[in-house]
Amino acid sequence: MKVTHDFHIHTDLSICANETATLDNYIGIAKKLGLKKIGISNHFWDSKIPGVNEFYDIQDYDHVAQIRPEIDKANAKEDIKIYFGCECEYDPVHRDVAVTEETAEKFEYILIPNSHTHLTMPREYYEPYQKHIDFMIQGYEDIINSKVSKYITAVAHPFCAICCPYDREILINMIPDDTFKRLFDQTANKGIAFELNVDYMAKYKKSYEEIAEAAHIRMFRLAKEMGCKFIFGSDAHSTTEHESYEQLTQAFVELLGLKETDLADIAK
Repeated sequence: MKVTHDFHIHTDLSICANETATLDNYIGIAKKLGLKKIGISNHFWDSKIPGVNEFYDIQDYDHVAQIRPEIDKANAKEDIKIYFGCECEYDPVHRDVAVTEETAEKFEYILIPNSHTHLTMPREYYEPYQKHIDFMIQGYEDIINSKVSKYITAVAHPFCAICCPYDREILINMIPDDTFKRLFDQTANKGIAFELNVDYMAKYKKSYEEIAEAAHIRMFRLAKEMGCKFIFGSDAHSTTEHESYEQLTQAFVELLGLKETDLADIAK
């Protein structure tokens, strides 16, 4: 199976992306890679939800929706299907997803991470490691059980703690299979997909052999065992982050034995 989609792309509307991260540039890259579907998922926090993290001060719906006319125009002339989505955020204050149902309905898909701990978790939770793990487990459960869970397309880079000051695989290795199975069974039952995000492997230039031994692969296999459907994402914040996309997605497909039937409907 060849992966022909990427549902985790940030344009320059995400304040952490660079100036090359434009829709036109990504369309060009998608054509070279033979992608048939791409999703624009800029960072987002609903301004109707109080307690916004300062990172999200301007990244509300009006901000991320600026790209909607550009997407519509491109869809009218391109063979590639482009989706308007977002990467929303977990709100630890209210233990919920930072989007209202009214706003959620305006997106074509929504990604939500439990692993943006560099933005949402108190710094003192980095150690001992179990505090960090418990925070992500609680966040995952709150996301799956949220009143807006029916709008969530996929959990973005699950348990892959972003900007972690130590090797994030330490945390994944500490989480027992039974815990993952319990969480992923709930995920599958809710019809929420599991994102296979290649960014970590790309960033550290992991070889096929290293990927095969990575803690992420154990987690991904457990998600598959529990019946989760998958989507793939590059987590691109610039035009340089697709250089190994085809190679890495194919490695995941082979190592997990994925078939078309394992993909979420939106990704087929």
